[in-house]
Amino acid sequence: MTCAAVALAGCGNKETKEALQKAGALQDQKQYQDANSVLLAALQARVAKIRADNPPVTDQASNEALKKKIHSDSECLKLERAQILVYLHLERADLASAVYSDILMGNPGDTVIADTLKDKDAMIRTGAVRVLGLEGKPDAIPALVTASKDDDKDVRRAAVSALGTIKDPSTIDPLIAALKDQNWFVRSEAASSLGLQKDPRAIKPLLDAVTDTDTTVESSAESALLDLSRTQGVSAEEFAARLNDLNPKIQMISGVCLAFMHDPRAVPVLTKLTASPDLTLRLEALKGLGESGDPAYIPLLQQTLKDTDVNVRGWSIIGLGNLKDQASVPALQAIAADTTQSPKIRAAATASVNRITGQNPAPGGP
Repeated sequence: MTCAAVALAGCGNKETKEALQKAGALQDQKQYQDANSVLLAALQARVAKIRADNPPVTDQASNEALKKKIHSDSECLKLERAQILVYLHLERADLASAVYSDILMGNPGDTVIADTLKDKDAMIRTGAVRVLGLEGKPDAIPALVTASKDDDKDVRRAAVSALGTIKDPSTIDPLIAALKDQNWFVRSEAASSLGLQKDPRAIKPLLDAVTDTDTTVESSAESALLDLSRTQGVSAEEFAARLNDLNPKIQMISGVCLAFMHDPRAVPVLTKLTASPDLTLRLEALKGLGESGDPAYIPLLQQTLKDTDVNVRGWSIIGLGNLKDQASVPALQAIAADTTQSPKIRAAATASVNRITGQNPAPGGP
């Protein structure tokens, strides 16, 4: 029988002891669904007994009092603690979280999740971290920070993700530290979590993360930076300071972020990058110009309407739509009617015409 089950089975009334012993034996055989059925049946029987032993509920106050009595019942708490472990074995952190919420209602200082974070099984530790993430409470931050340094990469990734769900300034430093984790998945999760926090302190480390050797991390960092550039009150200076960075990827994302902020310092860099031999840089630069709000760059976007690359053409079409260039309507209408063009290009042209003429919102990507 597992250690937790042994400890729980050693106390309580006869019915609780028997249920915990039986559930523990089933867990040892990895029959977790059956173990849960045993615990659930015992819990339901215990609740029914409490209800039967108390006066009938006649109003809201008596109903709340009975609920409190059920949630704080020591036998119910023992059975629910055992359920937590079963659900974590079943990889159902959502169900474990629901039970944990019930436990905290009856015993706010309960340590079942804190204890489970020390389990020797990495899968159980990962599940416990996810429960804390679902709870989303700031008092879980110290435990999650510790878990973000766990030996197991899955535990670290879950901890970093959970930290991202808690909007608290104290999560920023550990998330920044996780950008240097040895595992790419952890680094990517850290970048995404920093994007959710909308904290300007993340701009510099995220710009550095754009040069990560893993493309997923790079993409997550770029997305996070774009989110930050759309956040009210974020200064443009961190981005402007990197426009002349030696790495063209950092130049590009800094320029695009400034374009989203309608900062004119972005445009010279983005204009230069539209001629880059790197197609990804060209595409991102065109996206930025389309978001710049500066009509001076309409001619450049008009030129790239005839580019040999379909994505370049697509983002040029979208950019002209975003800039609402009336003079481009005939060219865009011609593209929309051209059956030799791809359906996506024609659809983007139609959407841009509608945007310019005020019929539709901005189109999506090509």
